[in-house]
Amino acid sequence: MAVYTMTKSYNTKGNMGMIDVTEDFREAVRRACREKDVSDGIITGFTTGGVAALTTLEFEPGMVTRDLKKALDIISPYLDKDGRVVYYKHHETWGDDNGSSHIKSAILSPFITIPFVNGEITIGPWQNLTLVECDVRDRHRDIVFQVMGE
Repeated sequence: MAVYTMTKSYNTKGNMGMIDVTEDFREAVRRACREKDVSDGIITGFTTGGVAALTTLEFEPGMVTRDLKKALDIISPYLDKDGRVVYYKHHETWGDDNGSSHIKSAILSPFITIPFVNGEITIGPWQNLTLVECDVRDRHRDIVFQVMGE
């Protein structure tokens, strides 16, 4: 089994900013197929940020700018109804205010794995692979793409 690894960097927007990284997954598979002579296998993307995540969703304005954030804010709000930062025990450990960010990224997951067949990732027509910045501030993030196949 051949293994190919590629890393790409992104500048993200805080508070659930999202970047469509579907083409980057495709590019990693194309490179692996060309350089390692594979056609079928899996690709895993892993974001190295502690409060970033990877998921699949329909990358359309309502979902990207509102719906996912609104749903996760119900589970793990950053601000209360009066606009104050919600207390999380995590804030005491590091003196920061992103406890809600850690919960959101843990729910979503820092990685995603997709099979590829004949050199093409097997996602549906409305599925986009998406990097989600769960932190409350803009960040610089890396995704490590690892392709394994034969």
